[in-house]
Amino acid sequence: MSGHSKNDLALLFFNSVEGMSQKKIAEMLDTVGEPGEILGRLGAFSAELTDILGAPLYNLLKDLNNADYKRRLLDGLRAQNASFITFLDGEYPDSLREIHDFPIILFYKGDINLLKGDLFSIVGTRNLSSYGRRVTREFSDELSRAGFILVSGMARGADTVVHKTALENGKPTVAVWGTGIDVVYPSENRALAEEIAEKGLIVTEYRPKIPPMNYHFPHRNRIISGLSHSVLVTEAGEKSGSLITVNYAVDQGKNVYIVPGSIYSPESRGANKFLKKFQGAIVTDINDILEDCNRGEKSKAETGIVLDIVETLIVNELQKGEKHFDELLELTGLEVNKLNSILTSLMLSGQIEDTGNNYYSV
Repeated sequence: MSGHSKNDLALLFFNSVEGMSQKKIAEMLDTVGEPGEILGRLGAFSAELTDILGAPLYNLLKDLNNADYKRRLLDGLRAQNASFITFLDGEYPDSLREIHDFPIILFYKGDINLLKGDLFSIVGTRNLSSYGRRVTREFSDELSRAGFILVSGMARGADTVVHKTALENGKPTVAVWGTGIDVVYPSENRALAEEIAEKGLIVTEYRPKIPPMNYHFPHRNRIISGLSHSVLVTEAGEKSGSLITVNYAVDQGKNVYIVPGSIYSPESRGANKFLKKFQGAIVTDINDILEDCNRGEKSKAETGIVLDIVETLIVNELQKGEKHFDELLELTGLEVNKLNSILTSLMLSGQIEDTGNNYYSV
């Protein structure tokens, strides 16, 4: 907790005051000067600060500007085994500093040096289908083993799978919260949060004791994408918050990858809709990502995930009714030999049957 500069401590103080938004802090810095100078001379800048903050908030700053209040801020973080960095620190990641509306302060638990690593964000729906769970786990497994530090939001569903998979591989992971550093949400992820803090990193822009609010989570998604050079969506419904992360990623110029899902699954509609606009974002194989990131080595998952996608498509189509081989050929766009191989595999596993004359059904 030692070693914080005068400016860092001033930003911690300003951030702690109820009613002091990031926008107001930024305006203060742009108009008046460095945070340490402002805090040390509140009276001298009364006119400028009153104009920016309003008289009630300015007076609250003056009332709280005492050694006891500032000491309690640091003691509270220390009690949580937490600390903080600001955008003025060398530890603050350059990739985050470059985004619009970057967080002025980040509270954290764990190894802050992980933010200097090769960060890769994976997000998806809270309501994972069995297909989405498999895809999320397989991509998380392969990417973590390839040396990427996985970033997600520790929400239910896909985020939880991402973090757990990385940890099971003995790899660190970064969780970006939409609550204070001392408020675990969802509560059932308390044990996961403790493990991430021990073996990885938790970060949040929200000061301690801030509860979960609906608008916090879309806003924190800019940090999830901002920290990473790439964002992967494994499954997303039309209203999934993970699509907000994709929008941020596109605006920030990040690499975006989307795993296509069944056209009949509500949990895939959002991701599939995005693929209509960003066809180059489609990923069906871990090697699509590794080659894009100049990591050309082949992965053991080279065919597993793409087969799963095509198999799902075929089975879902046959659930609507019997189909001829030529119809399935047109549907999948595969070569004859490849489609034959997949149909044989599906028949051997009992998922479909050959009804004669090159027709198939479930």
